[in-house]
Amino acid sequence: GPYIDEIGGNVAVSTGFKATTELIVGTNITASGNISASGDLEFRDRKLSKTSTTDADHQGDVVFFGSTTSMDAGKIYHYNSSGNWELSNATDNTKSTGLLAVALGAASDTNGMLLKGMVTLDHDPGAVGDKLFLRAADGLALSSTPGSTGNVIRVIGYCLDASNGQIYFNPSNDHIVHT
Repeated sequence: GPYIDEIGGNVAVSTGFKATTELIVGTNITASGNISASGDLEFRDRKLSKTSTTDADHQGDVVFFGSTTSMDAGKIYHYNSSGNWELSNATDNTKSTGLLAVALGAASDTNGMLLKGMVTLDHDPGAVGDKLFLRAADGLALSSTPGSTGNVIRVIGYCLDASNGQIYFNPSNDHIVHT
């Protein structure tokens, strides 16, 4: 039947092993497949590292819904009232004030949409440490606030690299409209 064994300092768990109360591990757990839980999954730290220079490389919270295709990986999208993703744009409050995410590929339901975390955009939005805002152009971020009357000003994250599009994406729930 299912078993757990220590081999050379590593713990091996057979297929079908089930812990009925708690499984306490003092070091690391490495999995080559999925880890799932039917109850709460508790952990002390969540380690996120700066992403690579590849567009849409990511670590963080990802969702798979919206039935949207033909998306540009590494661009910023807005979830609209029709239940689809559209390119964000600070010039239009219907494309900038709701749920935002970064496309991780051409299809939202297959490749996913990053809601929060580390990600590499398909463009360079600013210098290291810059606060980032939605840009008055489809799907882009910028380190300066959009300056025209009616533009939505919303912090969406922070720049981690000056030339590779790497950012910490964490859109604010708040925004103001430029007057």
